Amino acid sequence: MIWQLGSGFADEARLAATWRSAMPFPHLVIDDFVPESELTALLGILEEEAIEHYQGDIFSFEASTPEPATEALRALRDSFGSTFAPVLSRVTGKPVTRADMRAYAYRAGHFLLPHSDHQKGVGRQLAYAYYAPSPEPPEDGALELFRCVLEDGEVVLTESARVIEARPNRIAIFDVSDVSLHQVREVLTGLRISLAGWFYA
Repeated sequence: MIWQLGSGFADEARLAATWRSAMPFPHLVIDDFVPESELTALLGILEEEAIEHYQGDIFSFEASTPEPATEALRALRDSFGSTFAPVLSRVTGKPVTRADMRAYAYRAGHFLLPHSDHQKGVGRQLAYAYYAPSPEPPEDGALELFRCVLEDGEVVLTESARVIEARPNRIAIFDVSDVSLHQVREVLTGLRISLAGWFYA
């Protein structure tokens, strides 16, 4: 499968304006991201990738290894980066050259508590999550964005500012910074399937 620039990327000026004006921090939400004709191939790639359970203080989910185990998912990752990095660089004004990619499965009780993806020296510029169709559509598991109030450079208050439903064939792309606080809300029932990762400088 080769990623294609769909109609959601046709108007870069509109996307750039949406990016700049989005609250609580820059982000984009694009529906119908993968052409219907490609969805079967995409789901086939995901079915072949092994996943395992990961658990820590702020997360519980199943995921593939950081480096894809199958050639198909590695090729999908590389195609994704080469296809979308140039247009996202123009739209966001953040120069990105490549992307990583992992497959995630959030089942009932799985979650990822509020956090920022920024890590000094790592080079993450943009985060993304693509929501694949699920045989068991999940209840909740939404991406929640938070507004941070700063005083003297320190976060002193956070509040929920936007909830993005994990709708099938939707992608959410957002800025990576110290104040891009977000979480995956707990899945109550069903199965939330996604491809997610970061674009790097």
